[in-house]
Amino acid sequence: MEKIFVADSYKNMEIIGEPFQKEENGRLYVKVRGKCPRCNGLGIIASRVENGRIIPIPVDGGICYKCGGARYETKTVRAYTEKEYEALEKAKDKARETREKAREAKIQERIDNAEKYKHEAALKLGFSEDEKVYLVYGDDTFSIKDKLKELGARFDPTLKWYFSKEVELPEGYSLCEMTFDELYDYVPEVKWAQFKENAKEIVIKRLAALKGPSTSVYYPANEGNRVRNITAKLTNVRGFEGAYGYTSVYTFTSGDYVFVWMTTSSLAVAVGDAVDLTGTIKKFDEYMGEKITYLTRCIVKAIR
Repeated sequence: MEKIFVADSYKNMEIIGEPFQKEENGRLYVKVRGKCPRCNGLGIIASRVENGRIIPIPVDGGICYKCGGARYETKTVRAYTEKEYEALEKAKDKARETREKAREAKIQERIDNAEKYKHEAALKLGFSEDEKVYLVYGDDTFSIKDKLKELGARFDPTLKWYFSKEVELPEGYSLCEMTFDELYDYVPEVKWAQFKENAKEIVIKRLAALKGPSTSVYYPANEGNRVRNITAKLTNVRGFEGAYGYTSVYTFTSGDYVFVWMTTSSLAVAVGDAVDLTGTIKKFDEYMGEKITYLTRCIVKAIR
């Protein structure tokens, strides 16, 4: 009998018996058999293997409901003569070529209209018609978040609070203008805008420049050292909701030293109070041009 072929998805399955013709359409079919895809030919759904033995799931002995424990799956599929199969492959190649041409045409259209699509992306991300945003700059934007929302601000982990236009802000806060091209890379082939790899650093440096040169220095001790009885002032309190509940971020200053303590504890002191500060140095870091000494396991006592 003339050699028969099956679709690529059934090539690795075993052909059972001879092909047969269905009366309703006159086409050839054949039965194929392969491992059950759900249990991979085991007949059971094993939960684990111990000493080389399969320990089945207890329900019904772990029998695979797809194959009923038979381990194999049998299907009736189309059988093709060599001539039919060649025609099928040519049709697939032609369809593939058509799809590839359509894909290339779409990419070229995106490249040709890159500026238009980039502008649309900028607008969706909250930029103005001239592709600018206005970042909110101030010591504690968390304390005015409700006002910012009321004014129509958006929030982003990289940009923080920002507007697509200039607005009047409460006293002590101002706006920092930045452009789309400063912050984003636009990839026309996939019609996609993404933050530049160093976008966060770009924002921090720009805001730090508004603040002016910092006089802060790191506390002269090593990470892990316990520092005691520093006379400082609580200058800022903010916080955020996290996986472990609400975390408060306390900022203290003592001369040219800036200390930050992040804790779930609440302090009975107010911004502006003088305190006696004891803690363990967790790390040193820089933010907005300011050198910060981070503390942990702090003891804070108000100085009356």
